[in-house]
Amino acid sequence: MNEISVIGGGSWATALVKILTENSIHTNWYLRRSEQVRSINRDAVNPDYLSFLKLDNTKIYASDQLDEIVARSKVILFVVPSAHLDKVCAAIPKKDLAEKFVITAIKETVCPDNLLPSAYLARYFELEDFQQAIIAGPCHAEEIARNKKTYMTLCGPNESFISKISKGFASSYMQVNYSPDMLGVEYAAIYKNVVGIVCGMAEGLHYGDNFMAVLVANAIDELGLLLHSLGAPDVRLGSSTYLGDLLVTGYSAHSRNRTFGKYLGQGYSVFEARQLMGMVAEGYFATRGLMATVSSLGLNLPLLQTTYRVLYNHMAAIDEFKLLERNIK
Repeated sequence: MNEISVIGGGSWATALVKILTENSIHTNWYLRRSEQVRSINRDAVNPDYLSFLKLDNTKIYASDQLDEIVARSKVILFVVPSAHLDKVCAAIPKKDLAEKFVITAIKETVCPDNLLPSAYLARYFELEDFQQAIIAGPCHAEEIARNKKTYMTLCGPNESFISKISKGFASSYMQVNYSPDMLGVEYAAIYKNVVGIVCGMAEGLHYGDNFMAVLVANAIDELGLLLHSLGAPDVRLGSSTYLGDLLVTGYSAHSRNRTFGKYLGQGYSVFEARQLMGMVAEGYFATRGLMATVSSLGLNLPLLQTTYRVLYNHMAAIDEFKLLERNIK
């Protein structure tokens, strides 16, 4: 792979563009805002996300023209919030992706049908399994920007394709692993956002490390139950492919979901917390999508249910955590 098109202008997209260009992959980059495009082309900086990071814009073609960016490469990487994915897809003629490979780096379900992002894209563009892959963490964009040691997982049934694209993401600070389990890894990447919010709420409510450890232990159990109920293949749940993202999102100060949850625990309303964030906390939408899926499966997942009631029933975090204390072990 020597060229790729990236769709999305946030911090995660910016970090991925950094890695690709460092590996001499020519990157065609769609960003919605023309101000971002001008700054990247002129100053090699995304002014809105990771603005301290200097990119190699000799290997970047940035544009706010989506059709142009899609046409320039045979490999398309989607890195947009799930809430915007339907609008982005609607702007791309289905025939334009018929012969292309599609990589997904989105960690929320897509409403209204609560589909996995890869499943949504496959259905919308009528993609075959061999055309798709997903990227999973644990990969905080801020640490990638600073060359901190990171482990990425690439998933998909087309091992030959993944072997080729993995060279574009591997580096001295990035180790790339392979998994064929798109279903399990993608759901794990989405569920971890919920864990980040609930851990953030615990911090905002001044629970200690002991309680936080119990929360995370219960989260691991919930994830295992969810994956088993969804029919994911038997997996080594303790591996970084599944738990790495969950742990770093639950504990790291870089986690947007944890920060969002912390505001909720401190007593801010959902609206106020979202305003304070200034960017999307993926867990807000992920919680709603997962709750619908879990309800259809008849599962009892106290951490997910607590998060849902705070976000969508507008219950006070302090009251919900008193109930949660009795429902976890």
